[in-house]
Amino acid sequence: MRVTYNMIANNVLRNLSSNLTRLEKLQNQLSSGKKIIKPSDDPVSTSRLIELKSTLNANKQYSRNIDFLKTELNVADKALQDISSTLTRIKELAVRGANETLSQEDRNAIAKEVDQLIDHLIQIGNTNVSGRYIFGGYKTSEAPLEKNENVVLYKGDGNLRSVEISNNVLINASPTGKSLFVDSGMFDTLVSLKEALLGGNTSQITETIDKIDAISERVSSELSGLGARLSRVELTSDLLSEKYTKYTDLLSKQEDIEIEEVVLKLYAQQNVYQASLISAARALQPSLINYLG
Repeated sequence: MRVTYNMIANNVLRNLSSNLTRLEKLQNQLSSGKKIIKPSDDPVSTSRLIELKSTLNANKQYSRNIDFLKTELNVADKALQDISSTLTRIKELAVRGANETLSQEDRNAIAKEVDQLIDHLIQIGNTNVSGRYIFGGYKTSEAPLEKNENVVLYKGDGNLRSVEISNNVLINASPTGKSLFVDSGMFDTLVSLKEALLGGNTSQITETIDKIDAISERVSSELSGLGARLSRVELTSDLLSEKYTKYTDLLSKQEDIEIEEVVLKLYAQQNVYQASLISAARALQPSLINYLG
């Protein structure tokens, strides 16, 4: 088989191109700090990187959800504790107001304080976090409680909001005002107490005391549920932090170069490329003379 000049030239150019490609790849790796510049460099590793990044992005979203939920649950916990202590004070006033020996003037004064405490409970019920009313169910954009003379209206709904804190794990946020205030009969009971105090009806006052106890128990139950949810959220947050560290390390190992290693390879490849240039010049020069001759 006759070896032509074109065959020699093509072989030399292929060798030069191959060495130059390897050199450019190492230069790109060094400048970017990444092993893979384009997916075709390593399809298998690229697929693994996409999977890891997707997992990390999901974990970041779960962490944001957890931060939001923790904030709301802590605010709700404080609000429910405030409701509980307010109900305790109202019960004390009711017990005092039920005393037959108390003057009507004193009962009127107690009724005034009860009315103020009702307003305070409405204020608690309209607690918001960053403009979102936490006790309104899905209706978070407007205050759920409104006082209209002696009637307290609930304008929210009964839908429990939930937040995804990990894959397919949903945790309920704050209880709804429907559960806390409407179903428990809280404001109806307290308004009835106020009217009984103003009317001097001691038997009706006594009846409200048991109702206040039942409402307080309901609030305590909600507080226990909040505490359990907060513990679950804290535990999940810790697990996500561990996973984030693990997946970040894996991503770095898959994606990031070892600078010292790449620098050494780059120097070696530069020498290879320079040597291939010299070899090409030597190979092509005699062949060109022969070709021209």
